[in-house]
Amino acid sequence: MAAASPRPESRRGTGHRARPDTDVVVRAELTAEAETAAEREAAVREARWIAARADEVLDSRRPDLAEEITRLTGGVDLVLESVGRATFEASLSVTKPFTGRVVVFGAASGDAAVSTHDLVFTHQVQIKGLHIGALAVAAPSLHQSLLVEIEALIAHGVYPPGTPHVHPLAEGPAVLQRLEAGRTRGKLALDPWR
Repeated sequence: MAAASPRPESRRGTGHRARPDTDVVVRAELTAEAETAAEREAAVREARWIAARADEVLDSRRPDLAEEITRLTGGVDLVLESVGRATFEASLSVTKPFTGRVVVFGAASGDAAVSTHDLVFTHQVQIKGLHIGALAVAAPSLHQSLLVEIEALIAHGVYPPGTPHVHPLAEGPAVLQRLEAGRTRGKLALDPWR
Protein backbone atom coordinates (compact mmCIF):
# COMPACT_ATOMS: atom_id res chain seq x y z
CA MET A 1 0.00 0.00 0.00
CA ALA A 2 1.25 3.45 -0.85
CA ALA A 3 -0.74 6.43 0.32
CA ALA A 4 -0.30 9.90 -1.08
CA SER A 5 -1.61 13.38 -0.45
CA PRO A 6 -0.15 16.05 -2.72
CA ARG A 7 1.47 18.94 -0.92
CA PRO A 8 -0.24 22.25 -1.69
CA GLU A 9 2.99 23.76 -2.97
CA SER A 10 3.98 20.80 -5.14
CA ARG A 11 4.17 21.17 -8.89
CA ARG A 12 2.74 18.49 -11.14
CA GLY A 13 4.91 16.72 -13.67
CA THR A 14 8.10 14.74 -13.47
CA GLY A 15 10.69 17.21 -14.72
CA HIS A 16 10.71 19.56 -11.74
CA ARG A 17 11.20 17.32 -8.72
CA ALA A 18 13.56 14.54 -7.74
CA ARG A 19 11.15 12.97 -5.28
CA PRO A 20 7.48 12.01 -5.18
CA ASP A 21 4.93 14.61 -4.10
CA THR A 22 3.80 12.63 -1.10
CA ASP A 23 3.46 13.06 2.63
CA VAL A 24 3.51 9.39 3.63
CA VAL A 25 4.81 6.23 2.03
CA VAL A 26 3.89 2.85 3.43
CA ARG A 27 5.90 -0.03 2.07
CA ALA A 28 4.72 -3.41 3.26
CA GLU A 29 7.74 -5.26 1.93
CA LEU A 30 10.39 -3.29 3.82
CA THR A 31 10.06 -4.95 7.17
CA ALA A 32 9.44 -8.52 6.06
CA GLU A 33 12.01 -11.08 7.13
CA ALA A 34 15.00 -11.31 4.83
CA GLU A 35 16.27 -14.82 4.21
CA THR A 36 19.91 -14.01 3.39
CA ALA A 37 22.48 -11.41 4.29
CA ALA A 38 22.23 -10.01 0.74
CA GLU A 39 18.45 -9.63 1.11
CA ARG A 40 18.89 -7.90 4.49
CA GLU A 41 21.48 -5.55 2.99
CA ALA A 42 19.16 -4.80 0.06
CA ALA A 43 16.27 -4.12 2.46
CA VAL A 44 18.41 -1.67 4.44
CA ARG A 45 19.50 0.13 1.23
CA GLU A 46 15.88 0.32 0.06
CA ALA A 47 14.70 1.60 3.44
CA ARG A 48 17.38 4.31 3.41
CA TRP A 49 16.49 5.30 -0.18
CA ILE A 50 12.80 5.60 0.65
CA ALA A 51 13.42 7.39 3.94
CA ALA A 52 15.61 9.94 2.17
CA ARG A 53 12.81 10.73 -0.28
CA ALA A 54 9.72 10.43 1.93
CA ASP A 55 8.60 12.56 4.82
CA GLU A 56 7.54 9.43 6.72
CA VAL A 57 8.09 5.69 6.28
CA LEU A 58 5.74 3.46 8.28
CA ASP A 59 5.72 -0.26 8.99
CA SER A 60 2.55 -1.66 7.44
CA ARG A 61 2.28 -4.16 10.31
CA ARG A 62 1.91 -1.55 13.03
CA PRO A 63 -1.49 -1.95 14.72
CA ASP A 64 -2.31 1.77 14.48
CA LEU A 65 -1.31 2.14 10.82
CA ALA A 66 -4.53 3.82 9.65
CA GLU A 67 -4.63 6.15 12.63
CA GLU A 68 -1.00 7.19 12.14
CA ILE A 69 -1.44 7.87 8.42
CA THR A 70 -4.57 9.91 9.15
CA ARG A 71 -2.74 11.80 11.90
CA LEU A 72 0.13 12.62 9.55
CA THR A 73 -1.95 13.53 6.49
CA GLY A 74 -5.50 14.32 7.54
CA GLY A 75 -6.56 11.68 5.00
CA VAL A 76 -5.15 10.83 1.61
CA ASP A 77 -6.35 11.51 -1.91
CA LEU A 78 -4.98 8.34 -3.50
CA VAL A 79 -4.04 4.90 -2.21
CA LEU A 80 -2.22 2.45 -4.48
CA GLU A 81 -3.17 -0.91 -2.97
CA SER A 82 -1.11 -3.92 -3.97
CA VAL A 83 -0.88 -5.76 -0.67
CA GLY A 84 -4.47 -6.97 -0.27
CA ARG A 85 -5.95 -8.46 2.87
CA ALA A 86 -3.20 -7.24 5.23
CA THR A 87 -3.63 -3.53 4.41
CA PHE A 88 -6.96 -3.19 2.59
CA GLU A 89 -8.95 -2.02 5.62
CA ALA A 90 -6.28 0.56 6.44
CA SER A 91 -6.32 1.71 2.80
CA LEU A 92 -10.06 2.31 2.95
CA SER A 93 -9.81 4.01 6.35
CA VAL A 94 -7.16 6.57 5.38
CA THR A 95 -8.75 7.58 2.08
CA LYS A 96 -10.62 10.89 2.10
CA PRO A 97 -14.39 10.33 1.99
CA PHE A 98 -16.13 10.98 -1.35
CA THR A 99 -13.12 12.44 -3.17
CA GLY A 100 -10.42 9.90 -2.29
CA ARG A 101 -9.54 6.95 -4.50
CA VAL A 102 -8.18 3.47 -3.85
CA VAL A 103 -6.61 1.83 -6.90
CA VAL A 104 -6.23 -1.92 -6.36
CA PHE A 105 -3.60 -3.55 -8.56
CA GLY A 106 -2.56 -6.58 -6.53
CA ALA A 107 -3.28 -8.79 -3.56
CA ALA A 108 0.04 -10.15 -2.32
CA SER A 109 -1.35 -11.04 1.13
CA GLY A 110 -4.59 -12.51 -0.24
CA ASP A 111 -7.93 -11.25 -1.45
CA ALA A 112 -9.86 -8.67 0.51
CA ALA A 113 -13.56 -7.88 0.30
CA VAL A 114 -15.71 -4.80 0.69
CA SER A 115 -19.49 -4.80 0.84
CA THR A 116 -21.99 -2.29 -0.49
CA HIS A 117 -22.86 -1.59 3.16
CA ASP A 118 -19.20 -0.69 3.79
CA LEU A 119 -19.15 1.67 0.81
CA VAL A 120 -22.39 3.42 1.76
CA PHE A 121 -21.98 3.70 5.54
CA THR A 122 -18.32 3.22 6.49
CA HIS A 123 -15.94 3.96 3.61
CA GLN A 124 -17.42 6.41 1.11
CA VAL A 125 -14.46 6.18 -1.28
CA GLN A 126 -13.88 5.43 -4.93
CA ILE A 127 -12.39 1.98 -5.55
CA LYS A 128 -10.90 1.03 -8.90
CA GLY A 129 -9.31 -2.20 -10.05
CA LEU A 130 -6.30 -2.07 -12.36
CA HIS A 131 -4.82 -4.91 -14.40
CA ILE A 132 -2.01 -3.53 -16.55
CA GLY A 133 -2.39 -6.21 -19.24
CA ALA A 134 -6.12 -5.55 -19.55
CA LEU A 135 -5.45 -1.80 -19.69
CA ALA A 136 -2.94 -2.29 -22.52
CA VAL A 137 -5.56 -4.18 -24.55
CA ALA A 138 -8.57 -1.97 -23.74
CA ALA A 139 -6.86 1.44 -23.86
CA PRO A 140 -3.49 1.15 -25.63
CA SER A 141 -2.91 4.92 -25.90
CA LEU A 142 -3.51 5.39 -22.16
CA HIS A 143 -1.21 2.43 -21.42
CA GLN A 144 1.49 3.92 -23.65
CA SER A 145 1.20 7.33 -21.96
CA LEU A 146 1.67 5.64 -18.56
CA LEU A 147 4.79 3.87 -19.80
CA VAL A 148 6.20 7.20 -21.00
CA GLU A 149 5.46 8.76 -17.60
CA ILE A 150 7.08 5.84 -15.75
CA GLU A 151 10.18 6.14 -17.95
CA ALA A 152 10.38 9.85 -17.05
CA LEU A 153 10.02 9.03 -13.32
CA ILE A 154 12.83 6.47 -13.62
CA ALA A 155 15.05 8.90 -15.55
CA HIS A 156 14.59 11.59 -12.86
CA GLY A 157 15.33 9.16 -10.01
CA VAL A 158 11.82 9.40 -8.59
CA TYR A 159 10.98 5.75 -9.19
CA PRO A 160 13.98 3.44 -9.48
CA PRO A 161 13.28 0.06 -11.07
CA GLY A 162 13.31 -2.85 -8.66
CA THR A 163 15.68 -5.77 -8.91
CA PRO A 164 14.11 -9.19 -8.42
CA HIS A 165 15.64 -11.75 -6.11
CA VAL A 166 16.59 -14.53 -8.54
CA HIS A 167 16.54 -18.11 -7.26
CA PRO A 168 17.41 -21.36 -9.03
CA LEU A 169 14.35 -23.16 -10.38
CA ALA A 170 15.05 -26.08 -8.04
CA GLU A 171 14.36 -23.74 -5.09
CA GLY A 172 10.88 -22.98 -6.46
CA PRO A 173 8.90 -24.96 -3.86
CA ALA A 174 10.81 -23.40 -0.95
CA VAL A 175 10.45 -19.89 -2.44
CA LEU A 176 6.70 -20.42 -2.86
CA GLN A 177 6.41 -21.62 0.75
CA ARG A 178 8.21 -18.49 2.01
CA LEU A 179 5.97 -16.34 -0.22
CA GLU A 180 2.82 -18.01 1.09
CA ALA A 181 4.02 -17.53 4.69
CA GLY A 182 4.66 -13.83 4.05
CA ARG A 183 8.41 -14.18 4.60
CA THR A 184 9.56 -12.54 1.37
CA ARG A 185 10.00 -8.98 0.17
CA GLY A 186 10.12 -7.40 -3.23
CA LYS A 187 9.97 -9.30 -6.49
CA LEU A 188 10.97 -12.93 -6.82
CA ALA A 189 12.11 -14.76 -9.95
CA LEU A 190 13.00 -18.37 -10.71
CA ASP A 191 15.84 -18.99 -13.16
CA PRO A 192 15.69 -22.40 -14.89
CA TRP A 193 19.35 -22.14 -15.93
CA ARG A 194 20.77 -21.66 -12.43
